[in-house]
Amino acid sequence: MKRQRGTLLSAALACALLLSLLTAAPATAAPSPAQQWAQVQQLVGAIKGRWTTEAYTNAVSRTMPDTALLGNGDIGVTSAGGPGYKTFYVSKGDFWTGNPGPSLVALGAVTITPTTGTGSSNLALGAAATASSSHSGFPPGRAVSGQWGPGYEGWVSEVGRPQSITLDLGSARTFSRYILRHDAAARPAETANNTRNFTLASSPDGSSWTTADTVTNNTANVTDRTLASVTARYVRLNITEPTQGTTADSLNNPRARIGQFELYGSGGPAQPSGPFTEEQNILKGDVDTSMTIGGTPVSMRTWVAANDGLVVTRIQSLGSATVRLQAQTSTGSPDPRSGFTSTSGVSGTTVWATRQTASGSRWVSRASLATRVIGGSLAGAPTASGAAGKIVFDLPPGQTVSIVTGVAGGGQNPADPAPAARSLADAQSAGSVDSLYNAHVEWWKQYWLKSYVDLDDDTLERFYYGSLYLIGSASRAGRTAPGLYGVWATTDFPQFNGDMHLNYNWMANFYGVYSSNRPELALPYYDLVQAYLPEARRRAREDLNRVKPDYIGSRFPSGGLPGGVLFPVGIAPFGATADDNYHQQVGNSLFTVTQYIAYYDHTQDRAFLSGKAYPFMKEVATFFRHYLEWDGTRHRLWTGPHEGTWGRNSSADVGMLRHLLTSLVNASVELNVDAGERATWQGILQALPPIPTTTYNGQTVYALADPGTISGGDTRAIRPGDNTVNLEFVHPGESLGINSPQADRQRAIATLDAMNSWGQDNSFPKVFTQAARVGYPAQSLIDRLKGQITARSAPNLRVTDPNHGLEKAGAIEAVNSMLLQSDGGVLRLFPVWPAAKNASFVKLRAKNGLVVSSARSGGQVSYLDITSDAGRTVRVGNPWPGRTVVVTRAGGGTVGHTVSGDVITFATQAGSTYTVAPV
Repeated sequence: MKRQRGTLLSAALACALLLSLLTAAPATAAPSPAQQWAQVQQLVGAIKGRWTTEAYTNAVSRTMPDTALLGNGDIGVTSAGGPGYKTFYVSKGDFWTGNPGPSLVALGAVTITPTTGTGSSNLALGAAATASSSHSGFPPGRAVSGQWGPGYEGWVSEVGRPQSITLDLGSARTFSRYILRHDAAARPAETANNTRNFTLASSPDGSSWTTADTVTNNTANVTDRTLASVTARYVRLNITEPTQGTTADSLNNPRARIGQFELYGSGGPAQPSGPFTEEQNILKGDVDTSMTIGGTPVSMRTWVAANDGLVVTRIQSLGSATVRLQAQTSTGSPDPRSGFTSTSGVSGTTVWATRQTASGSRWVSRASLATRVIGGSLAGAPTASGAAGKIVFDLPPGQTVSIVTGVAGGGQNPADPAPAARSLADAQSAGSVDSLYNAHVEWWKQYWLKSYVDLDDDTLERFYYGSLYLIGSASRAGRTAPGLYGVWATTDFPQFNGDMHLNYNWMANFYGVYSSNRPELALPYYDLVQAYLPEARRRAREDLNRVKPDYIGSRFPSGGLPGGVLFPVGIAPFGATADDNYHQQVGNSLFTVTQYIAYYDHTQDRAFLSGKAYPFMKEVATFFRHYLEWDGTRHRLWTGPHEGTWGRNSSADVGMLRHLLTSLVNASVELNVDAGERATWQGILQALPPIPTTTYNGQTVYALADPGTISGGDTRAIRPGDNTVNLEFVHPGESLGINSPQADRQRAIATLDAMNSWGQDNSFPKVFTQAARVGYPAQSLIDRLKGQITARSAPNLRVTDPNHGLEKAGAIEAVNSMLLQSDGGVLRLFPVWPAAKNASFVKLRAKNGLVVSSARSGGQVSYLDITSDAGRTVRVGNPWPGRTVVVTRAGGGTVGHTVSGDVITFATQAGSTYTVAPV
């Protein structure tokens, strides 16, 4: 840590820290468990997302939202709302539509609003709405749905003026106030679409109309007008100028856009009048909100149960009078697809809503939300209509209520999930909610204790822990693996369908989990790949010709291979294909298998190796055994180094294939199987071509493919400014590392400088790790990484760009690789860390199942502890070069060791911890 964080700590934590300091072991020893938790609280507790306005910018997003996020690997919660009300969008990681094609889609929302108090409810809510014209996806009923929130588009007309929207209230109603929420109220960037000129008219019969109000030259995002009392059954908004006409689109293609049309009696929603703050507390996995609602200051704490489908918002009144609130549970999306249906209902004091995806040739999915209020007092019976259920309740001063929402369903063709969601909500009491919250906090405590780092740098730590929070929220064992944008879906149209892109993007989500000692976060990845294997096998046999018909047809007349696996660029859960393109690339299986190898290398889990990794590794190798060309001396590999290109010996593919075959031979020996196959694999390995190089500005650098062989679009062998595909043989290909020959590493460093791709959108989870792995100058690397973090960080701690999402967390691996690397079987401590910069790490995981802790201060390593999970031999570069060391086993005395070339080697026992110290 660089700055003093003590001012951010609670008194209890400060006491804990003081106690840990008073009882601390010497600086030459690893921290005790109590000291570890105190340090974690100090490091992680200081890092929060924070907002001070109710704009909720980019809550509704076709990539990842930029507002506060919660998740338990199954349920995603996105914070949203507006002035004086609160919304939490709820999504589910396995709620995918199958039709017309697979895509992650939104589920619904829980919204907390003030109601009447001494005023009136929204008389327009649920009214029958008609319009002069409507866009097919945004009918007039959306303007009176009550589902308005950030990103929401209500009624949208066709292009043209004038336009009108008419409400039938069902019977004569009296109102004296109306509110129009224009487009920019929900989408702040769309001020050009705010309605400029309009009139409000009323009618007793729908035939004769009386103008009640006229507005000209409006620019506001929200129109809130008080009138003399009007009694009418029909109300019409006549729009003569639907836009501001300040942009080419709003001038040339004017559409009326009314997000919400509201009518009230003598009261209506109170305007917020107090301060607002919201914090994403990553230490505990909470969203903490302080706001004014219905004129009453309240505090809210929202969280997702660790192991149950429950979302809880606890609201405490800080006011002096009772406030009447409404909790609405609804299904749908602010950015909806057609063909979906929603239903809702009431069961006792619980309301529920269910969403069903469109029917078609693939599966239909259903998911449900069910909400009840614990505490306070109900103001009448709950109600439901359309896609929403509502509970109105009174919250007395100083008291607390919990709004609990059960979430159920998802997957393929499930039975009605509403009963399960209701059961989850109905089972809760004040006591059970407290117990669930304690279990939730404990889950996050244990998550943070798995490993941690102190980087003496607030910017790096904010990125590092924020990214660990996001991947820990998005992926849990036994759940559906998160795709490009995690589990947060606030739209039905995520870019790339929110799929699992296999030419690096999806696996990048998991790049940092192994060395961070959280390999279990990757388990859903393997489950999803396994489900796709039957289709991947079929494609290798029957669909290979589509990769590049002229080349495949000349070599494989059948259009396929006798074995192996072939993946398209985008897959989805349930064995489905989300993006059926190949982009002339056969290497998606190579990217995919790297993560199987990484899991085994770091855990040494033999059951995983024999049951999942090794069989898959064999199938990938089988494909390339048949696919590789032979020129009489070496194998040649033709594929697309970049999407849409074609070239010989793509550096990424050759490197990853080398990594696969090396690992496959080793796994065969470890498992004592397929001895007869090893010679074949070793023969291919030995005859693979070298990583291609080219000359750029007089220097030898690594190329995308053999120079002169690339066709299709950009044919250069190196593309400065583009993402570092030509270094993916370094990572995730593991074919060049910190212990590789200096000349090879220097060539990689020259390539990094020539590429200068530090700010390229795709490069973030790649380039910094690649640089660390080859020993790029440490301070320069840190400065470049910090520059990107500073320029691109959203308030919720994610790193942004217009197209990518969770993959940015993959640069966790870059930080870990600066602190600890395992290459060629030798551990290196602080291999790419400035000598003058202090740092420490506790329980980072290295290859061979080793869990390592160390610290460096003033350029000197103070201690080294290694726990051996699998009993493998340890080889570690001497942290005290030239000095004699002693190795001791906890509880077992001194351990014999050897030193050769300054590498310390000693045998271990599984489950034992060893300390290496200078004499």
